[in-house]
Amino acid sequence: MVGQVLEIHKIAFHENELSPEGLGQNKALHITVQCEDYFITKILIDRGSSLNICPLVTLKKLGKGLHEINDGEINVKAFDGSQRSTIGEIILSLQMGPTWFEVDFKVIDVPTSYNLLLGRSWIHAAGAIASTLHQAVKFEWNQ
Repeated sequence: MVGQVLEIHKIAFHENELSPEGLGQNKALHITVQCEDYFITKILIDRGSSLNICPLVTLKKLGKGLHEINDGEINVKAFDGSQRSTIGEIILSLQMGPTWFEVDFKVIDVPTSYNLLLGRSWIHAAGAIASTLHQAVKFEWNQ
């Protein structure tokens, strides 16, 4: 009986979900989501980041102005170890698969290789499981 209960809440990745490169691929995990009427590509899922990051250039592409950024300036440590100041924070509604998430982002004005970065705070809040090997994110949702 216990085994059956545990199986109900199981998230699994299967071999048939691997990309053609298989075990040899070494890509970062990027996804595409919908934000209002826009589709945002190159969203980096980074289990090493404690914050969700939104580059200022992405906000501008979404038609958001500086007046929509809330106070909340903090210093963050960048990938290269340098300290950067955030401009503030903004909450964006993102649709992933069948569900919507309200995500709190720190806004930063630096060039990046991604359009948004989803870190551990979103991963944990969503109960998401990310697999760079399978290039997929899975989570439970209420139907």
